[in-house]
Amino acid sequence: MSTNDSDIFSGEGWNRNTHYHERLLGSLPTDCRRVLDVGCGIGTFARRLARVTERVDAVDRDSVALARAEQLSQDVANLHFVEADFLTWQPETTYDAISMIAVLHHLPFEAALMKASKLLRPGGALLVLGLDRSPSFGHYVLSGAIATLLSGWYKMIHPRAPVGAPIAEPQMTLSEIRVECEALLPGAKISRHALLRYSLIWNKP
Repeated sequence: MSTNDSDIFSGEGWNRNTHYHERLLGSLPTDCRRVLDVGCGIGTFARRLARVTERVDAVDRDSVALARAEQLSQDVANLHFVEADFLTWQPETTYDAISMIAVLHHLPFEAALMKASKLLRPGGALLVLGLDRSPSFGHYVLSGAIATLLSGWYKMIHPRAPVGAPIAEPQMTLSEIRVECEALLPGAKISRHALLRYSLIWNKP
C-alpha cells in the first residue's frame, strides 16, 4: 500500500478542512482537558484533539460516519463517540472547548451557537471552521478560482483526505454571520480564509 493509499484509508491527509486544523488547535485555552467535537464525521479533527487533551467527546447523528470514525480510532483511548443530534443531546458535563468543523451550516445557526455556548465552561473556547455563501457572483467566481488554484497545489504536495461527511450549501454570507455573532457571541473573532472557509473563535467570559 502506498503512502497516499494509507493516508486515505486512515482518514488523514489534506483537504480544505484539515488545512486549518493547526490554526484551530492553536486557539485551545490553556489547560484544556475536555473537548467536544460537534459533527465529527469520520473523526479526523477529534483524533487531532485527542493528542493534546485528556478527553474528547465526539458527537454526530450519522451512524455510518460514526462507525467509520470508531474503526479509525480504535487505538485512541481518550476519544469517545456519541450518536446523537447535537441540538437535543444533553451531556453530563461542560467543556473547556467545543469544535465545529464544516458543520455549522448544516444546523440552525442561532440554536447551534447558543447550545454550544451553554455547554462551555467560563473561559472555554468555541472553535468553528465554517462555510459561507458568496455575497455576489463576482465574489463567487474570484474566490472559487483562488481556492481551486491553491487546492490544486496542496493536493500535489500532500496526500488527500476524504471529508467523510454529507455536503450542504451554506445559506449565510460572512457579513450575515458577523452581524448574528455580534449579538449572540460578543467578542467573537471571525476571519475569512482563502480555501472557501472562515474561522470563528470565541472565548466565553
